[in-house]
Amino acid sequence: MPIPIFLLSFIILIIVIKLKMTQADKTIKNTSKTFWAREEKAMFTRKKSLENLDYIYIDKNELPILTKEECSNDIIYTQNKVLELLEHKIVNFHGKTNTDLKIEYGTANLDTLIMYEEHYTMLIKHLYKWGKLLYENNQIDAAVQVLEIGVNIKTDISNHYILLGKLYKIKKDTKSFNSLYSQINNTDFMLKDKILNALSSL
Repeated sequence: MPIPIFLLSFIILIIVIKLKMTQADKTIKNTSKTFWAREEKAMFTRKKSLENLDYIYIDKNELPILTKEECSNDIIYTQNKVLELLEHKIVNFHGKTNTDLKIEYGTANLDTLIMYEEHYTMLIKHLYKWGKLLYENNQIDAAVQVLEIGVNIKTDISNHYILLGKLYKIKKDTKSFNSLYSQINNTDFMLKDKILNALSSL
């Protein structure tokens, strides 16, 4: 007696699912094995000099420093937060895991490296906030100046690029807008398409 088609299809489906689960299990085991092998390697990596890190330096003279008479308290507060951060060491470790950092610079340096990256994270957040507040206060040129610095240090805040593009449109600065669009188009940002679509709709 022939096997019904629905039963045969069900059996095939079960076999496929089992194969997929076996492959997934193997992949997980290999990933875990690789991870722990790298962690073990990291544990034996000697502490290395941090002198040659790609530190971020921003000249305060490049910033539109305003006085209390020229702007709101929110702007002054955010401006000061940026200035405070510039007194610390700042590094962007985009794309690198803690294991990567330990292997490259030694486990003993990890806390220091994490601190440097936290400074970077805080800096790009405050630069975007500062630029947005300046824009809302109708200080367009100052806002552009701040936002361009964020782009120069490769911020990954999507709204940062969108706002800068909007300001270029307001200023009718087509050359700068096109340059920004091209720069985004040539990156590997996770939200690249979102940014490009937003810029295209301005």
